[in-house]
Amino acid sequence: MGRLNKIMLIGNAGNDAELRYTPSGDSVASFSMAVNENYTNREGQQIDQTQWFRISVWGRRSEFVGNNIKKGMQVYAEGRIKSNLYQDNSGETKVSLEVNAYDIQIVQDPQSQQSDNQSNFPQPGAGTYEQPAAQPRPTAQPEPTVESGPATQPESPAQPESGKKDDELPW
Repeated sequence: MGRLNKIMLIGNAGNDAELRYTPSGDSVASFSMAVNENYTNREGQQIDQTQWFRISVWGRRSEFVGNNIKKGMQVYAEGRIKSNLYQDNSGETKVSLEVNAYDIQIVQDPQSQQSDNQSNFPQPGAGTYEQPAAQPRPTAQPEPTVESGPATQPESPAQPESGKKDDELPW
């Protein structure tokens, strides 16, 4: 059986991303990410927990991350996770969670939020993108043959009433 090490996170950047270069010239960008979890425990208390991750991005994407990820941005990161043990200043052993990300996307930039705190999702009728209606594909029509009797037109295949093919998605 194969192996899988994959993590997908959505959280907030804890600091501006830092872009560095290795002695061999490879670029790497890194930043910390806070992922919050809110839930109600059995006693009815609201619990807020924050898990911190160290995100590293190598290669082409590192330049984008280093130049664009700023503290407070909501970010999606996908990659491989690795844990490291270390000792803090008091000598206590701690665990650091590091993600070598291969996909980073900015979900929400707090600098671009509207003053009325609307979501960044498009609102109906407010410049939303609507997919154009599906155009019928031309089909090859067989040439009429001369036989005894009148020539008949081939029937077109039945389409659903919506005009979309069965295998098309609704969006």
